[in-house]
Amino acid sequence: MKAKAIKGKPLLLDLLEQKNNSSKTEQKQIFPLISRNPGNYFLTNQFPLIILETRKTKLVSAGDLMDENEKILEAIQDKFFKEGFYKTTMDEIASELRMSKKTIYKFFPSKNNLVTAIAMRFTEQMKRKILPILESDKNAVEKLSGLITLLSNTAGKIGDRMFGELKNHFPSVWQKVDSFRTEMMYGNITKVIDQGKREGLFVDYPTPIIMNILINSIRTTVNPEFIINNNFSMVVAAQTTFNIIIGGILTEKGKKVFNKTINQK
Repeated sequence: MKAKAIKGKPLLLDLLEQKNNSSKTEQKQIFPLISRNPGNYFLTNQFPLIILETRKTKLVSAGDLMDENEKILEAIQDKFFKEGFYKTTMDEIASELRMSKKTIYKFFPSKNNLVTAIAMRFTEQMKRKILPILESDKNAVEKLSGLITLLSNTAGKIGDRMFGELKNHFPSVWQKVDSFRTEMMYGNITKVIDQGKREGLFVDYPTPIIMNILINSIRTTVNPEFIINNNFSMVVAAQTTFNIIIGGILTEKGKKVFNKTINQK
């Protein structure tokens, strides 16, 4: 018997159970539900639902499916970062996960979908690390110093090749990553710059000009083409860019705090 969803009130569950009591069919009410047949998934989206489940059809919750999705991403993210996106094949991924390619394709229909999911997962992870630094009760120089340290450490773990591969082979994904870092800088570093002015650590230059210089410098310097052509690492490019820009807006008080902060690291 093929599983199907029947719209109705929860009261119908008792009637269905009585009617099918002699059959080998279980009735379940799921809010919401994903029904999995061999090789197929479909998500019901009407509430409430009465679901008939046969021995040949397994019902899994949306949460279970998301857990499986996350397991795949977690298992291969480090592999992608260390070995690169482009050269890593779906066969290698399947072998790493001890899972068939067919199963992986159920969650990620193409390699591009998989790379996109990894990149978006990474940006969310970075956001959860960046915001606590920028929203802490530290002074503006300490916040930016902490941000530079985080970005440098992260770039060191990922490797320079990943950024180049994203831009050259997965341009749509690179655009999303680039948009993320631009939005994070505009939305959060702007507040830190204004904080530094209030604290007397930064010169009172117009914040929009400071941010425009900073963001354009990051986008052109911490950039795969620039790094490859000039034989820099992502870490050196990021640290140097920040130090030049931030160093140029420090007051005498700010310089003392900056030097003290740097010496503590």
